[in-house]
Parts: sequence; C-alpha cells; structure tokens
Amino acid sequence: MVLCESAMIHSFGYDAQAHQLFVRFVHGRKLYRYDSFPEDQYQSMREAVSPGKFFSQRVVKIYQGEYIKESD
Repeated sequence: MVLCESAMIHSFGYDAQAHQLFVRFVHGRKLYRYDSFPEDQYQSMREAVSPGKFFSQRVVKIYQGEYIKESD
C-alpha cells in the first residue's frame, strides 16, 4: 500500500494479477476494492500530484467500489 498525504485517501495499492485497486479512506479507515482496474491507471494515480483528486475524477465515476469488511 502507498501511504498518501490526502484529506480523503489514507493509502492505496494494486493487485496486478487480479487487476484490482484497493483504497483505504481516511474517514473510518474503510477499505474498498475496485475490480477491472487497469494497471496504467494505477501508475497514473501513483504519479498524480493529488491522488485524491485523481480518484475523484477518474475512478469513482467509472469503477464500482466494493467495501471490504475486515476482521478486528
């Protein structure tokens, strides 16, 4: 996971084999998975000046996120 200096995103990571983006949000530290996410888009998010802005503009509007319930 890549730690992020963002008001929205705590960290994010990518599973290249499954083409899945994982995003942990600041609020509640909730983890979401985004399926069928292209690796080049993940690299663009990593290189973005603002990963939160990238996420808002290029992920949320296109990919359906699924909350991942984690055990304590």
